[in-house]
Amino acid sequence: MTRSVRLALIALLLLVSVGVPVLAQQTPGLEEARTQAGELTAEFHRLESAHLEAEDRLEENRARTADLRAEVDLLKKAVITTAVSGFTRSLEVPEVVKSGSPVDAVRADALGDAAIGADDDAIDSYSTALADLRLLEGQLAVEEEAARALHDEVKVAYEEIIVELERLEAAEVERLALVAKRAEEAKRNGGVFFELEFCPLAGAHTFIDSWGFARSGGRRHKGVDMMAKTGVPIVAPLDGTVAHRSNRVGGRSFHLTTADGTYMYGTHLSAYGKSGEVNAGDIIGYVGDDGNAAGLPHLHLEIHPKKGSPTNPYPSVAVVCEGAT
Repeated sequence: MTRSVRLALIALLLLVSVGVPVLAQQTPGLEEARTQAGELTAEFHRLESAHLEAEDRLEENRARTADLRAEVDLLKKAVITTAVSGFTRSLEVPEVVKSGSPVDAVRADALGDAAIGADDDAIDSYSTALADLRLLEGQLAVEEEAARALHDEVKVAYEEIIVELERLEAAEVERLALVAKRAEEAKRNGGVFFELEFCPLAGAHTFIDSWGFARSGGRRHKGVDMMAKTGVPIVAPLDGTVAHRSNRVGGRSFHLTTADGTYMYGTHLSAYGKSGEVNAGDIIGYVGDDGNAAGLPHLHLEIHPKKGSPTNPYPSVAVVCEGAT
């Protein structure tokens, strides 16, 4: 595989597996393109491995074939020598006639018979080696054809990846445009757009932009309610410091403060997770219906820039979470 092909594949793997924030429902085809790209990449790797294994077998059998050809050539020379020797002996005067001693004549004939036996062995060895060579050459031809077919399949698989990458790239452009649009909308509405690293919920969920909705006592909703089953993990959207405290309205809650002073508040937890210094993606709690959310498990999430008044978290959360409507 060429270096450019490997670099392109690495870029694809990063794009597919790094966990780039998604707007699955708002960007039609994006999740499908990522899934398809991942499946094509897996198939490409399978075919590439099969092709490399086939090439390794070919190299081994080519070396065996070369050795066997050399052996056959040597045995062929021995057989030719045998044939010449046998023909020469057939023209010679029998030893029993030439020799004056009957004992010497018998010994000479015995040695001649032994030589003929050795010659027969050489012919048998040549025949066996030649048969093995023909068999190996046939096997080699089949393996070479299979390797060529695998090579073609690898090429086709890569071309399919490129097609899917182009579709994925187009979907990514659309997603980024939507992110920018959401950020502008947040700014126009007096809010702040935060680039979160992780969706706060690591499980199935759904939510809408409920910022400002009426609440009891004349209050207005100051966060986003992310509906999910009890026990769904809640993860830190950004690096920071987490403290856990309970209050009358929300019950079990987390308080996440980032290095730049951004404060995130999440409540109605069923249980706490990690506290203290946390990295984005660490589990800091679990969805529940504590406080005044009895029977309606969800995560109420607020974002306060610089620990000030809350700003609408929906645009920021919608970028990194599926299930936004």
